[in-house]
Amino acid sequence: MAEKKNQLLKITLVLYSIITLVYGVNYLFFPEFQIKITGGEPILAGWIRWFGGVLLALGFGSIMILRNPVKQGIFVTSLCIGSILVSLTLFYEVIFIMDSSFNMLSTLIPAIVLTITSILFLLSLRQSKEILW
Repeated sequence: MAEKKNQLLKITLVLYSIITLVYGVNYLFFPEFQIKITGGEPILAGWIRWFGGVLLALGFGSIMILRNPVKQGIFVTSLCIGSILVSLTLFYEVIFIMDSSFNMLSTLIPAIVLTITSILFLLSLRQSKEILW
């Protein structure tokens, strides 16, 4: 029974790790490309390159939790909170700030994906209480 409850947590962590690893690699090694596809103005890559390292660390951390989720509730909760905050920020950007020069889909798609991920994290935290805490 505990293994079945753990399935949603595993699926959520796999999804989250894929998202963070892909974006982490892009921001760390190809920040100019990331800015170009959004339609943003060119900036110095160093200003956003460090985000890639943080995203990669979160991706590798979620893989470590996937391998052994016992007593990792604080970290999973942190991933959930981060996903919620980033998705809210992206939706705010789309609704209030974005102008016609930006590629809206490059912001809207991650906002939707992170909202879904946040919901999955919330459900996982609820289902996997015995394992995580």
